[in-house]
Amino acid sequence: MQPVAPHPSVEADGSRLGTLDMREWRVTIDGVAELVDDTIARGLFQQDTDRYYEVVETFDDGKELVETVSEWTGTRISASLAARARRAALPLTIHEGVRLRVLQAL
Repeated sequence: MQPVAPHPSVEADGSRLGTLDMREWRVTIDGVAELVDDTIARGLFQQDTDRYYEVVETFDDGKELVETVSEWTGTRISASLAARARRAALPLTIHEGVRLRVLQAL
C-alpha cells in the first residue's frame, strides 16, 4: 500500500481547512513503486490486484493532529493550517488517497 496524493486534505467537521504537503514523502514512495515495478518486470512477481482507496484518519483535537503530522517523515503542515486546525471544530480528519497492489510470486 502506498500514498498517492502529494496534498492530502485536512477537514474539520466536514469543511476543508487546507492540505498537507507530502511532496518530499512522495519522492520516497515513488522510488519504492519503481522497485516494485522492476521486480514485476523481472518476472519475480505478478500483480494480482491494483485498487485505490481513501484512508481517513480522525483526530481528537487540533493539537493532536498537528503534533502527529509534524512527526511524519517528508510531510509538512503550514503554520496557517496548523493554527486553523488547533482552533477548528471536531471531528478533524485527514483524507489520504492510497494505492493497494497485491502481488503473487511466480
